[in-house]
Amino acid sequence: MTNDLTEFATHSDVLFLIGTNTSECHPIIAMQMLRGIERGAKMIVIDPKETDMAKKADIFLQIPVGYNIPLLNAFINYIIENNLYDKDFVKNHTQGFEYVKEAVKGFTPQKVEEETGIPAQKVIEVAELYAKAGTAAICYTMGMTQFIDGTSNIFSLSNLALLTGNLGKKGGGVNPLRGQNNVQGACDMGALPHVVPNGLVTSEEVRAHIKEIWGYDISSKPGYSLTSAPHKIEEGKVKFLYVFGENPVMSDPWTEHFIHVTEIVETLVVQDIFLTETAQKADVILPSACWGEKEGTFINTSRRVQLISKAVEPALGLEADWKVICNIANRIGLNGFDFYKAQEIWEEIRKVNPNFFGGISYERLKKLDGISWPCPTEDHEGTPVLYEGNKSMLPDGKFKFAPVVYADEKENRAILEQEIIKKMNIPEGYPVGSGALSEKVNELYPCLFTTGRKVYHYHTGTMTRECKPLELGSDIMGPAIEVSPDIANARDLQENCYAVVENKRGRIAAKVRINPDLRHGTIFTTFHYAEADGNELANAEETDPLSGMNPLKMTIAAIKKISEEEFIKIRHESDMQMHPSEQYRTVRR
Repeated sequence: MTNDLTEFATHSDVLFLIGTNTSECHPIIAMQMLRGIERGAKMIVIDPKETDMAKKADIFLQIPVGYNIPLLNAFINYIIENNLYDKDFVKNHTQGFEYVKEAVKGFTPQKVEEETGIPAQKVIEVAELYAKAGTAAICYTMGMTQFIDGTSNIFSLSNLALLTGNLGKKGGGVNPLRGQNNVQGACDMGALPHVVPNGLVTSEEVRAHIKEIWGYDISSKPGYSLTSAPHKIEEGKVKFLYVFGENPVMSDPWTEHFIHVTEIVETLVVQDIFLTETAQKADVILPSACWGEKEGTFINTSRRVQLISKAVEPALGLEADWKVICNIANRIGLNGFDFYKAQEIWEEIRKVNPNFFGGISYERLKKLDGISWPCPTEDHEGTPVLYEGNKSMLPDGKFKFAPVVYADEKENRAILEQEIIKKMNIPEGYPVGSGALSEKVNELYPCLFTTGRKVYHYHTGTMTRECKPLELGSDIMGPAIEVSPDIANARDLQENCYAVVENKRGRIAAKVRINPDLRHGTIFTTFHYAEADGNELANAEETDPLSGMNPLKMTIAAIKKISEEEFIKIRHESDMQMHPSEQYRTVRR
């Protein structure tokens, strides 16, 4: 996030939420937003589902799944054509404005109405409310990133913020609401295939700095992304898979495919605090201490480094994750893993990335109860708001607009990108984005299918489903298949009847819930439940060309009513697939 989440309550004039079910997925952040609304802030919500936040919004646009770039380009076009943009900010602090101006031509509120049925006047109202705000914050989650054009979706959001000068001030910015504990911290520590904690592995300067501290030459070649791992296993390029604090058997798209590769990879090691569905496929399981049984740092979604202390001692034989990894490294004979306590690791991090973490000591964390990076020196207060002074982190200090074009057919994306590059004489290496739908409904699979979360559970339920008041109390109904009323009417589906949703990748069965909050033609379910995991149907074949992300939030499917006997049969098949032995199946009973 460019800003601190508490600013939604205190400084934001407009909250622009897109692709985020904030109240169910980020209830603490939603609380800050609602405080802002009580103060007088306005809220815009854009989503295929009329979420709880949408019902509280001043303006709600119910778009089709995946219809992000055309809508955002329409906002940008309207703001430019009506001179609502921040001319001073654009002129003095950005580059590439003319590229974006060209890219959004033809995207109008009227076109949005023609393609979606959303009134053009409502599109205009959103554009004007956002552009005229004193300070406006954009917030998004995986409802924007998990598409084949997810990166370009974020380019478009960044363009909107730059156009209106909504960077570098409290209550504004572009704010990805991180979906899991310490996701921000994991990325900051280099848990991505192309970076280490101080930058890109392709940078000679970065590699030289790392060698000075670690004593090793690191490869300049980026590694494989998680989404490509199953394919690399099938190709024989990955033979050892170490899964750490993750449950990809449930969280990865096309789960049947991932289960298949767990059976053919030479060695699968899983390190976790519970016997997850992935752990049940492992050759070796490494148990570890949980968060309350260790000390260390977490970095929250606002980039705030926070120190935790050990609350209780772990069970005999269990150690913190870092210690397990160090033990393995020492057995292998690697140098540099002789840490005695977590603080020593943090001190190394400060050396590896002094610009971000150099001024963040344990002593200061205890005294200040958290510090936001960048914090280069011990007399620095930290940086809750990025880009203050209207300076980017690029060498020239200017922000880059990234033009984003849109193709009716995904095969034409690259062609459109090259056309605008040539037409506008865009320099080589300058960021250019494009969008398209990964799949379109057809006669065989006539429904759009998307996934999300319930407030009761966290990701694949590894921890929350072990909480009996949640599992057997608040969420006693378990998984459900939510359908829009038009689908229910067309297929003779009643509330609480059994149905199966299927496509070429798999099928899931559950009770039906008819949800009038869904846009017409849409099916929704969660990925918390091994019994009916929506990711079984998700598209694993296609990826965003820039990030490698799969379109988990968009696929196509068919649905039909089934008998209770058919439901039990499908559930049994899913259970046997996810939980390979009777002993393991009892974990979820």
